[in-house]
Amino acid sequence: MSASPAPASQEPPPEPRKRLTLSEIVEALLQRGGREHSSVTLTRNAKGETQIEVVVRTGESPEVESIEDAETKAMDVFERLRARYPMRDGFVGSPIHDASGVLAQPGGDDAPA
Repeated sequence: MSASPAPASQEPPPEPRKRLTLSEIVEALLQRGGREHSSVTLTRNAKGETQIEVVVRTGESPEVESIEDAETKAMDVFERLRARYPMRDGFVGSPIHDASGVLAQPGGDDAPA
C-alpha cells in the first residue's frame, strides 16, 4: 500500500479587486494629510554642477511664521549649501560679467587675480 499525500486545504479563490470610484480616490487623498513640508533637494546636472532647491513653508515652526521669515530661512540654507558646493569655475553663484562682457574673477572685485 502506498501512502497518498494529504489533501491540500481548499481555500476559496481570492475575490477580484474592486476598482475605486473617483470619490473614493479623492477621499483617500484628502485623508492622507497632503500638507507639503519644507525640503532641500540636491541634484547634479550634466556638467557635474550641484543644483540646489530649497523650499521653506510657513507655519511649520515658530521661527517661520511669515513669508519674509520663509524667505530669510531659504536664503540662509541656500547660501550655506552654495558655499559647500561651489561651481567648478570657483563661483559661489552665477558667473558675473562686467559691462564689457568680461567674466569677473571668482570672489568679487577684491579676489586675487
